[in-house]
Amino acid sequence: MMTEPDSKSQIVILCSDMLFLSKITGTARQLGYSFCTALSCDKAAESLLNETRQLLLIDLNQQNLDWELLTSIHQGDASLTSIAFGPHIDTERLNKARAAGCTQVIPRSQFSAQLPQLMDAALTEAA
Repeated sequence: MMTEPDSKSQIVILCSDMLFLSKITGTARQLGYSFCTALSCDKAAESLLNETRQLLLIDLNQQNLDWELLTSIHQGDASLTSIAFGPHIDTERLNKARAAGCTQVIPRSQFSAQLPQLMDAALTEAA
């Protein structure tokens, strides 16, 4: 279930867990946000548009995350808001996400519980 980015995709979702992805896309749809999904950091990078306020959601359970590319994505767009989420016990990946420049790094349970609020906060605060 890949969705192609369009010029108005506000949320870029890097997640291959189809069940969790459906929760994220359902919430985005319910809140009226446009979105696209990506299965790799390369595809996520292609979907980010510097002139548009966007939110990048990163599932840290994603296989073969390209940490160097994630770092360069953040360095290339200081206005990008990104939220990385993963198991609270996987401190290595949580720390790598912080080092890569993710705006927020939170446990998966917190991400799931606060998803609507996280989306609204990231996409509605003043640029």
